[in-house]
Amino acid sequence: MKNEREKALRLFTLAVICIAVTAGFSSNIYTNYFKDAYNITSVQRGFLEIPRESPGILCMFIVAALSSMGDITIALLSQILAVIGLFVMGLLSPSYGIMMIFLFIASLGQHTFMPLNDSIAISLSEEGKVGQTLGKLKGYTAAVYLIASASVFVGFKTGFFSFKTNIIVPFVIALIGAAAAVIILFYMMKYSAVCNAGGSSSKKEKHKLVLRKQYMPYYLVTLAYGCQKRIKLVFGPWVIADLLLQGADTLALLAIIIHFVGMAFAPAIGKMLDRFGAKKSLLVEGIYIIISFAAMGYIAGGFADGRFAVGSPAMYAAFVVYILCYLFDQFSTVHSYLMRYIAIEQSDITATLSVGLSVDHVIAIVSSSIFGIIWAYMGAQYVFYICALSALTQIIVGLTLKARAQ
Repeated sequence: MKNEREKALRLFTLAVICIAVTAGFSSNIYTNYFKDAYNITSVQRGFLEIPRESPGILCMFIVAALSSMGDITIALLSQILAVIGLFVMGLLSPSYGIMMIFLFIASLGQHTFMPLNDSIAISLSEEGKVGQTLGKLKGYTAAVYLIASASVFVGFKTGFFSFKTNIIVPFVIALIGAAAAVIILFYMMKYSAVCNAGGSSSKKEKHKLVLRKQYMPYYLVTLAYGCQKRIKLVFGPWVIADLLLQGADTLALLAIIIHFVGMAFAPAIGKMLDRFGAKKSLLVEGIYIIISFAAMGYIAGGFADGRFAVGSPAMYAAFVVYILCYLFDQFSTVHSYLMRYIAIEQSDITATLSVGLSVDHVIAIVSSSIFGIIWAYMGAQYVFYICALSALTQIIVGLTLKARAQ
């Protein structure tokens, strides 16, 4: 059984790498695709978040409905959806309306895989090495994103990549990654017995959405994380673009640095989890977010009110803090690790992670408009100060965890 588990983990690692290739050459560059290929307005960009992000909200219902198939089969189906969506967008030059349909299909596949990523990894991990396994997979993903970011930067700078051609090369690369993942996951089905995160309970139980009060620590942390992540994704780059007046090339270079540092940062968090447990790791996460986002708030406020100037040392300090704010995403492994240790039944892990993903996306969509108003009428710094305060959730949950989750 141990030998089979090791083989399955190696195959799954390859699948995760292929899926990271898909994300690095598709979802990570969708904004530029919308702008260059369809010349959309800001209003259209807002509406495109519906087909792009709604699959994240639907995820918990999809996983619950299909859970009797097992995690590996659902993961396989998710990548087939990604293949279908990317095939049309990359090779068939669809109209704007058709693009929205297949954007939804591709995004549905990518979002459905998100909770399965950690649940399958947990099920294939050796006892005492769960954090290490999650950290390694995050590190591999960061490495692929680094290569993808560098390739995208060079590709568009040289003109080899373009969104105005009939065949969109980055999406074709993403399509190949998703197709390779389909093949690997199909081969992995022979090891489905050891991928038991969602395979030990009865079919009747597995078709239910898992909502237990015992999992409130995970729900609370996910609620805070959804808010924090949206601030990172939306308002962090807006500081660089709007307040520091830097272009897309600067953001691309910062992304390369983030992924490079993330290659070491993610495994370090995994080792921390195995050594200190969820309780202390949540405390570290909360303190990290408070420091990094409060610093970004101070810097953003300084540029907004004219105390800091573009080209000054403060601008380079902003770049460093921006990198730190983005790296907090690596702490998501702490939340999956937390769920693993408070789970009443191992079969609850996949379903609860999918609920968490849906909560994350609901909060992300709602908080974007609220924090946009705060930025406009109160000041940019308060967006980040509120985010820093939200990290008290991680600290409180960490302090109140019972011994079982330590």
